[in-house]
Amino acid sequence: MLLETNALSTGYGPLTVVRDATLTVAAGEIVAIVGPNGAGKSSLMKCIARSLPVHGGSLKFAGQDLAAVPQNHIAKLGIGFVPQQGNVFPELSVQENLQVSCRGSLAEAKAITKEVLAQFPRLNERIKQAAATLSGGERQMLAIACALVSSPSLLMLDEPTTGLAPLIVRERIADIQRLRDNGAGVLWIIEEHPRICLPAVDKVHFMSDGTLGPALEAAALLEEGALEELFFGVSH
Repeated sequence: MLLETNALSTGYGPLTVVRDATLTVAAGEIVAIVGPNGAGKSSLMKCIARSLPVHGGSLKFAGQDLAAVPQNHIAKLGIGFVPQQGNVFPELSVQENLQVSCRGSLAEAKAITKEVLAQFPRLNERIKQAAATLSGGERQMLAIACALVSSPSLLMLDEPTTGLAPLIVRERIADIQRLRDNGAGVLWIIEEHPRICLPAVDKVHFMSDGTLGPALEAAALLEEGALEELFFGVSH
């Protein structure tokens, strides 16, 4: 198993905001977390990315205990993280954003950048443009590309489709599915457009008030009234 959390708890200082979260992500699998704003979804992902402490439980990646691993070692282990905000350098060009995300020699950086750009031809067309001049969908594309230059086996995405038009959402979904089909594990926080996004995932957890529910088949949440019942406690 690529990622395993067991009864994982985390928070800010002495305040615990996520309690007893248990989930797994395998290679070649998309696992989604859905839930209302403030449910603890981003806090859980930040803990896995080691920017928040482990308050309790266990956190393992490829069998290795991550609890004591510093944040700056995560990418070296094969974990890519695309936060919801602050995920690109707006004043830098597309090319410069990719370059600063690379590790290894200059030759290795050029090779992996070329490989990643082949997956995102639109970025190649805008290679010299500042990230600040890109559309919202293009900036999210760049953020994902920057995470991919470290060749992660697990990619964590915090609401990569939020604020995007449905057509652009579908483009990002296709990108995420391609990553899964190439063997990566994907942990994906979905807050907007769940009915568009969920058909692409393999399993989904619902999160509310810091508590992560068990894994469900995405089809179960797409049944009429299921999402409304989870989010609002009402059924139709």
